[in-house]
Amino acid sequence: MPPTVLVMTLIFAMNDGEVEHFPLPYQIVCIVLTACFLWAFSVARDPRGWRRLYQAKFSKKEDFSVNKNKKIDESMKKWGIIIAMMFLVVDVSFFLLGVTYRYRNQQRQTTKEEQFRASEVERVNVYEPKGGSRKQAF
Repeated sequence: MPPTVLVMTLIFAMNDGEVEHFPLPYQIVCIVLTACFLWAFSVARDPRGWRRLYQAKFSKKEDFSVNKNKKIDESMKKWGIIIAMMFLVVDVSFFLLGVTYRYRNQQRQTTKEEQFRASEVERVNVYEPKGGSRKQAF
């Protein structure tokens, strides 16, 4: 079981079925990406079965080369692992974005120094002529 599904299940169970600060779009994306990861990893684990399924459904030729099939299997295994890991990385990234959503979009208190700088920049912008060549300094 991928770590994101396990962590999401734990968060869901701890909050009595409600995930308060983990938006629904992030949850949906995580579930879809986890399913894609599992499918790609399944293809990488058993490329022969998936190749045979594809050949049975879509291929019209009956003469298959053993060497060609072996090459196809090796290629499917390589690309399946690469694609599965890409899905996993994107899945974990969206999971972290969903978990940190609350903290990224929360208004934080500004310090006295930041308030002073903001008021100074606003004061300079108000008194500066519109066509002035002075650049604003922060």
